Amino acid sequence: MKDLRCPLCHRPLLQNIQGLACVNRHQFDRAKEGYFNLLPVQNKHSLEPGDAKEQLQERRQFLQAGFFESLKLRLQELVPATTETLLDTGCGEGYFTAGFSKVMPRAQVYGIDIAKAGVRLAAKTSKERTGLTYCVASSFDLPLADDSMDVVTRIYAPSKDSELYRVIKPGGKLVIVAPGENHLLALRSRIYKEVRPHSLPETPAGFVRAEQHRVEEDLRVGERDMRASFLAMTPFAWKLAPELRDSILDGELRDTLDFMISVYSKN
Repeated sequence: MKDLRCPLCHRPLLQNIQGLACVNRHQFDRAKEGYFNLLPVQNKHSLEPGDAKEQLQERRQFLQAGFFESLKLRLQELVPATTETLLDTGCGEGYFTAGFSKVMPRAQVYGIDIAKAGVRLAAKTSKERTGLTYCVASSFDLPLADDSMDVVTRIYAPSKDSELYRVIKPGGKLVIVAPGENHLLALRSRIYKEVRPHSLPETPAGFVRAEQHRVEEDLRVGERDMRASFLAMTPFAWKLAPELRDSILDGELRDTLDFMISVYSKN
């Protein structure tokens, strides 16, 4: 874990018996689940920032059922075989992060998210896997050394361009996943009078777009509990009228998954 740096003074973090510490004696203990909390209190804007525990648990249930398997496999294919270090920023409960680690057993993979509940879930199920480290941290102030990552992935997560640029090695890759124009079109059509098309993310400063890929497939959710998990994990959950929510839960959910994958190179 030579790539981690102290979130307080930005000096390198070294392992000790309790966890991690820098030369200025800033200590970060390893949680019993195996993760590190590298989010200083002064950088928290709420008591529990990020997604709620219940939402993350529903997300885990839905993803573990394999509904996003095609996206995960495509992302695994796009990561170069020579990758030594990878950061999954906004990792949530670790579905994609663990997937990267599984196909890159010799690489050091980091999963970072501001939501402690998500990182706790991710770390708890990966305690025995070497080369996989989870941290509670902000994607706007990454606890990583300059030019330390071969690949950074950003899957439906916010970030700061300058931080992405800082931590990625020269010539390294940035992979961003965003919704395509048909993503959950049926559901959006039931919620909004006018459905606005999703737009591609702007190229982050300091990067050039090298590749563009699309993963599109039908979504069929037959089980009621899975439909409930799906609704809970979407950003539309709080916009659903009770009548519409009941209608979706009571009948098979049919929609479209449409993901745009943009691969950028650092200048």
